[in-house]
This record gives sequence, structure tokens and C-alpha cells, in this order.
Amino acid sequence: MATTAHTHSPRLSSRTQHFVLPKQWASMRKAEAQERATGQRVIHFEKGDFQGDEFRPAPHIAEACAKAVADGHVRYVPGPGLPELRDAIAEEMTKRGRPTAREEVLVTMGAKHALTQSLLTLVDQGDEVIFPNPGYPPDEFWITYAGGRVTYAPLEEPDFHFDLDALGGLIGPRTKLLIINTPQRPNGMVVGQLDEIAAICAERDVMVLSDEIFSHMVYPPAEHRTIAAVEGMADRSIVVDTFSKTYIMTGFRIGWCVANKDLITTMDIFQQNSVTNVPAFVQLAALAALTGPQEHVIETTARLQRKRDRVVEALNALPGVDCPTTDGSFYVFPDIRGTGMNAQQFTDHLMERYGVGVVAGTAFGDRGEGHVRLTYAAPDDVLEEGLDRIRRAVEEL
Repeated sequence: MATTAHTHSPRLSSRTQHFVLPKQWASMRKAEAQERATGQRVIHFEKGDFQGDEFRPAPHIAEACAKAVADGHVRYVPGPGLPELRDAIAEEMTKRGRPTAREEVLVTMGAKHALTQSLLTLVDQGDEVIFPNPGYPPDEFWITYAGGRVTYAPLEEPDFHFDLDALGGLIGPRTKLLIINTPQRPNGMVVGQLDEIAAICAERDVMVLSDEIFSHMVYPPAEHRTIAAVEGMADRSIVVDTFSKTYIMTGFRIGWCVANKDLITTMDIFQQNSVTNVPAFVQLAALAALTGPQEHVIETTARLQRKRDRVVEALNALPGVDCPTTDGSFYVFPDIRGTGMNAQQFTDHLMERYGVGVVAGTAFGDRGEGHVRLTYAAPDDVLEEGLDRIRRAVEEL
């Protein structure tokens, strides 16, 4: 007897109604599909990662990781992190001007998990979170999941600074948190006005979540500052950072956050009931990174600055393109409105006709319209080929 196949659709939680694949990775998904379908080599300027053999962790980091595995550091360890690593992170944060103790440090599965835990620990149903526009999409994802409401703070070009008057006007009785990231994603600019922002938040009893993953990837004369070092902000802020960018450890998945010790204790409970702990051998690699020689970090930053300068120069030579010189990160965020295309049209044009992946600025909010994000942490030959393809794409217009 023939049987009838039935499909069963699980009844998903209502909290998943906003679930979509990450907007900032849409170009990457399209690029990979195009490569598979056509066999054409795509230049991947859309990925927020390092490319090529010149970008690898320092040898002493890889050696520490391998030794840790060989020595048997493959068991569960304390949820908030190895004491010696927490102490090293506390020292790093103290150098930034926020005196920090071990109990104020949580070692996390990358910066993204630190952001997730922070938001799910703090945000209640109906709470408002002020979010920079343009900003980093995963933060919006978890605010919405927690039942919070995103309030967008427009960033002002060309430096993408907060409009302080507008920021003050956005804060209401349900505002719990302000998110900043510096240097910013997607535009690479350092956030200024930290003293003024801190004063607004202190006066209105608002916490600050400060995403500082590019803290060591800042190019002179720009300098990195943390709002946590402003007087009165140590207990009013959560600082999130990572080993991914500074030490080229994106695949290790290890980050950290610093906050008031009571908040860290609560977040540790969250962590122990979710991922348990960051693997010990990864933590020991991170310890070697933070406490070992730092010449590799200096050399990497100098190399990236040279690449930034080359990319900015090349893009500014194109008709209809205006590319500011960024303060840090490994991104540029050129204004392409002079080409007559919007962000998505320009992104599609580069991908479909010239095999270059970039990210439409609208993936980061409506204030990203007219821009694209381009990653330049790639080998010089790849950069040159990609820039040449972009030149031909713009000339075609």
C-alpha cells in the first residue's frame, strides 16, 4: 500500500520571527554561490577577515596552543576563564585607564558571544537600546530577541560622529543602554566626544556597551580611547574586545568583556549554562598572545596602514567615488553616490560583472545608503587586482 509522505513544521518560538541570515554576510553568500556556479574567481573584499599567508598569528601563539593540547589542557576549566588570563586582561584594561580586577573580567567565545551575553543579561521586554546607524547588525538581532526596542542614533558624516543633541533627545524613560563601537564598524572611524557621551549617559542613568574589537588597529595620528576610562563610567560600562583582530586569531573564537563584578558574575552564570567555558588550549594561546612579544601586532598594524593608504588613494582616483581616510579597523567605507548608483546596485554591479565582493552599506542601517564596505586585509596582488576590477567597473558606468 502506498504511503503518503507528510512534512512536519515545528512550532517555532515567536522570538524567532525576526530571524534572517546575517545581512552583512549577504554579499559573501552571493559571492560563494557565483564562484560555484561560474567557476569565476571572485575577489573577496566583502569578508570581515584576514586573507593570505602574510596574515597569520605570531609563531609563539600557535606554539603555545599546540603545547597546551600536547600537555593535556583539553578538559573543562573555570567558566569565567583561566585566572592567569583574566589577570592579563585586567592589566590590559587598566592600561587603557580603567583600573580592573580579575573579578571584573569574563573570557568569552569571541566578542560576538560577549555582546550576546551582555544584551541578553541586560535587556528586558520593552527596554530601549540606542544603536548607532550605521552599526553592527548582530546587536540589533539580540536586542529584538530579548524583547527590547532598537532606537537608532544617526551618525554624522564624514567622521560618523554622534549628534549629541539628537542623542540626548533619543533617551527616554525606558532607555537602558547605548551601544558604541570604536573604531566603528563599518566605517573605521574612532568615536570622539566620549566625555560628552559619558556625561549624557550618567545624567540619564544609561549604561554603555562599548565594542572595541579594533582597539589596537588604530593608525596615527588617531588614538584609541575607551569610554570606560572616563570618570564615573567604570561601573556604567561594559567593554567588549577580542583576540581575533589584534592577534589575527579570528578562528580561535576567543574574546572578553570587562564590567562591574556583579554583572560579570551574572554573565558567567549565563556562560556556564550555554557554552560552559572557552577551551583551555585556546585560552593559553590567548595568554601567550597578550603577555608575549608585541612586535607582531605593531608590524601588522603598520602593514594594514600601508594597505589602507593604497586603497584610499586608488578609490579616490575614481570618478564619482569619495573614500575618507579611516582612523582604524581594516575597512574603508567609500561614498559611491557620485556614480549614480545606490549601495545595492553598485554592490551587484561589482559582483555580477566584475567578480568583486563588497558589502552594501545598507546592511548596516539606512545611514549606510550610498556607501559600500570594503575589507583590505588581503595580499597586495589581490588588492591590486580587485582595485583594477573596481576601476574598470566604475569606468563602465
